[in-house]
Amino acid sequence: MDFTLTNAAIDALDGAASALAALLPRPERVELRWGGFRWEYPVRSPEVVQVGKAVRTITSVRAAWRLAEEGSTTESATLLRVASDFAAEIVFLAEGILEGKLNAAQQKFVEDYFKPFPTDPDELAAREREYYVGRKDIVAAHARLAEKAGIDGEYLERLVKYLNKGYDAYVHGSYATSMELFTGEDYSFMLRGHGSPRAKYIAKTAVAGKLHEVLAALELMAFTGGQQELVERLASRRMELHASREPKGLDCPPYQTAV
Repeated sequence: MDFTLTNAAIDALDGAASALAALLPRPERVELRWGGFRWEYPVRSPEVVQVGKAVRTITSVRAAWRLAEEGSTTESATLLRVASDFAAEIVFLAEGILEGKLNAAQQKFVEDYFKPFPTDPDELAAREREYYVGRKDIVAAHARLAEKAGIDGEYLERLVKYLNKGYDAYVHGSYATSMELFTGEDYSFMLRGHGSPRAKYIAKTAVAGKLHEVLAALELMAFTGGQQELVERLASRRMELHASREPKGLDCPPYQTAV
């Protein structure tokens, strides 16, 4: 299967990012005291954080797709964990925007996002220990939104934690994920791409599934920004993908004992 809808949806993400960023004032050039410059938005708002997260979730899911295509299956899954985190954070902030006021966790998340990076090891060592908003608070916002939509928020939390645990294994290089790359054909590790068509297919299916998550986050972001046309475009692609065979793994090649 060629994953036509997945490819098309990924290609369409560029336009979505540009449309979402267009709601913000233009970034300004900021000179750095040690030379050079960087671009910064002139405001520090939850919407700016969302755009930053949208950019990263789009680049992450696109890179995950390319890695899946070439057989770098474990690294593709690692990037999907990152893409999922960014998408979840977009929804987390969207809840506060919808409510018209950020709660304490959301406000801290925004403040932390704009904290300057330490300029040297001594500055970092001199700082007090930093605590960040954790996944528990982020998932809780998802559960509250789910309850308002008539969905079992408690079940959603359990499901998200279960899925995250699987992807965390790739991020942390668990034993099982390393052994996925071992082949019994010559008792070696496949370091230049998985040799199994089934493994590559599963990796592509995983990208298609996470893409649904990314599209939903961008859709909610567009909704809070009042971009109804973009909401409809994103929803159309999301539902088309959901109704297809691509994220479901229905055409997965048979298991091959050799690899």
